[in-house]
Amino acid sequence: MRALAVGLDGKVYSGSCDATVRVWSGDDGTHLQTLVGHTGGVYALAVGKDGAIYSGSDDFTIRVWSGEDGTHLRTLVGHTSTVRSLAVGLDGKVYSGSRDSTVRVWSPDDGAHLQTLEGHAGDVCALAVSPDGNVFSGSFGGDIMVSSSNNGAHLHTLNAGILTSLAFGQNGVLYSGHYDRVVFVWR
Repeated sequence: MRALAVGLDGKVYSGSCDATVRVWSGDDGTHLQTLVGHTGGVYALAVGKDGAIYSGSDDFTIRVWSGEDGTHLRTLVGHTSTVRSLAVGLDGKVYSGSRDSTVRVWSPDDGAHLQTLEGHAGDVCALAVSPDGNVFSGSFGGDIMVSSSNNGAHLHTLNAGILTSLAFGQNGVLYSGHYDRVVFVWR
């Protein structure tokens, strides 16, 4: 397994090297469904407020699935390498980070590519959206870029070492996980 996400309905989604997304009951762990369509391993998952499931793969695409029945809704194409991270913003916009060192912004309504954020020194392996809506993207190059969700403007950069994950706590504190098994807490 390479990726995990939990939906608002309590379903658990797991992405795998076998190019599938599996859907599990959050109540009892029962396997409910397998979503098939990627041609490469699934490395990133996110769930939108509307229940849509987003899966990023080393086939360079993001697939969008219905949270109700698992139907494939659309495929988002634009990255030139593995999609390593996904996040959904407060406004519903979808953010994807890739080994191509970019973050792409997608419309939740029709999947249109809205913008590309550049400037990372390495693979964009982690994404998180802050409670105030700013986008935090982290790379193996050791930088966490903070961008405005309104216009994509680069606000500032945090230097953090080789990064593996990002998450916001309920209190608005940013946590960053690192390759050297350290977790940083940012206020």
